[in-house]
Amino acid sequence: MCVITIIWLLTLGNVITANLDPSLNDWTLITSRFMSFDLPIRKYILQVKTTLPEDYDTNPVYNETVRVDKSTTMMVELYDGPTRVGRLTWNSIHYQRGYDVYTEECNTFYVSYRNFPCGGREEQLWAWKFNRNNLELSCDDEVQYSQYFSMGDSFRNLQEKCRDLGRAEISRVAVRFMEGAYVRAVPMETVQEPTTIGFRVATTLATTRPTGPTTSPPLPGPLSFEQDFPTCNCWTPECGYCSNLHCTVKQDLVSSDHGISVRSKLRWGSKRLNSIALYDEKGSILGHFQWGLSGIYLTGCISCQTPPNLRRARAPIGLTSWVFSLKNLVLQIKINEEVMFERELRGECAEHYSAVRRFAFDGMNCENRFLLQPDMEVGAMINPTCSNSCPMFALADMFGVQRMPFS
Repeated sequence: MCVITIIWLLTLGNVITANLDPSLNDWTLITSRFMSFDLPIRKYILQVKTTLPEDYDTNPVYNETVRVDKSTTMMVELYDGPTRVGRLTWNSIHYQRGYDVYTEECNTFYVSYRNFPCGGREEQLWAWKFNRNNLELSCDDEVQYSQYFSMGDSFRNLQEKCRDLGRAEISRVAVRFMEGAYVRAVPMETVQEPTTIGFRVATTLATTRPTGPTTSPPLPGPLSFEQDFPTCNCWTPECGYCSNLHCTVKQDLVSSDHGISVRSKLRWGSKRLNSIALYDEKGSILGHFQWGLSGIYLTGCISCQTPPNLRRARAPIGLTSWVFSLKNLVLQIKINEEVMFERELRGECAEHYSAVRRFAFDGMNCENRFLLQPDMEVGAMINPTCSNSCPMFALADMFGVQRMPFS
């Protein structure tokens, strides 16, 4: 059974007129459990400098009789005048259960980081950034969490509360439980941002855009269509965390007869999804198509359990060959030429995803492969080695190691 959601486009409120607390122009030491500062959050990035505790448990016991040590927890409250409109809670470590970061007005549960923040280094530099349509949390410039104001959870009326947070004229922040940390405000750079919806993850989005050509120079050696490439992961610093067009493949999926042919492992669990980022012509992310044995998702439009016939169709051992198609705005998953899942996009969903002109693989690894088709143009970072991210597969090609063909 599918849950169909509607895309909401966010409109901004009035112009922010609050001034910055002068103490935030430089690093300010937090000396008590509660301190507040004037901060027009859309004009500045809030940075927090802290350190990992000497001892911490990434897999604590959670029950009614055991109190979990939360020395890793930090909290920022957001105010529109005298009214608190938001609360951000995050941790300096990555918990095994993913209880890492939480926007009270948008998330029902805590959300997992992409990986252990700041590479596990003792000194950490966190940054909260409020864009026009979303907020982001990064650690040492690596985005660990992104929440779009138009994509609040459906429970507890959070969809409306999350939109309200995006509209709020936040002029003051208060920090809690951060004694010993340092905070400062850095002026927001002028950047190009995605103009429509996105997804929460991790997900997720750097806002810098490359200025050069968006397709690759000729690859070394013969290049033929139907050649398979690794599913180069766009969630890397080199790819600007899925914002660099050189890490995308240009294809008009809405008119393509080929779709995207992939060979990958199909697994259980929400963290084991095949994930394809979908872009418009200019490189703004429109959403993600994700699926695995547990579910099928299209950002803002589809959320389904994977049907039994599709689960049974996976290869018993190794990789499964499948095709993702969006031709004529009908989403299909095919295995062995048979349509195993199909949903027609309508209304705002059809209008939104009619702009898909590029894609990239987000979080998939070198083991998985996709087929280069005649209607595709690959970016410069997509090649048989994923620009040296997959060197072992390049060696396999060099020595003629045969791979299992697509079926």
